[in-house]
Amino acid sequence: MGTWGSGPFDSDTAEDFLDDLEEQSAPQRLAVVEKTFRSAIEGGGSSSSSMLPEDVMAAAAVVAANVPAGRSLAWNEEYPSVTEWLAKPITPALASSAIQALEAALPTDGWFWRSWVDAEERSEAQAAIDRLRSVLRPIGEGEPR
Repeated sequence: MGTWGSGPFDSDTAEDFLDDLEEQSAPQRLAVVEKTFRSAIEGGGSSSSSMLPEDVMAAAAVVAANVPAGRSLAWNEEYPSVTEWLAKPITPALASSAIQALEAALPTDGWFWRSWVDAEERSEAQAAIDRLRSVLRPIGEGEPR
């Protein structure tokens, strides 16, 4: 099916990523999420990067779901246990890495944005990513949450 919605968990790639995380312990999940962010940042948005934008979005959504402000995000309904997948509190460094990885994996002129069929779906995807950033940014800036 590929992609069926604009949320960070709305693709086969994201579902596979979440399925893999679900079977792991919290420390293992954290290691996978950190590796995902590191790979995206090091790849710098290049098309040769081994990290798919959908993986980065899903990883960032897992981090966001584990902070108080992110527990009510609409896409958590399909995976309600995701809010318990990481140790609390989420560190500013992890939140900052999530934001940097989103920026690296989803450059404004990148293929991810060109892949949307219509402007409305592209806008919905942008809104979902903006929600992730709004939840993660205060933590990444070192504010207590």
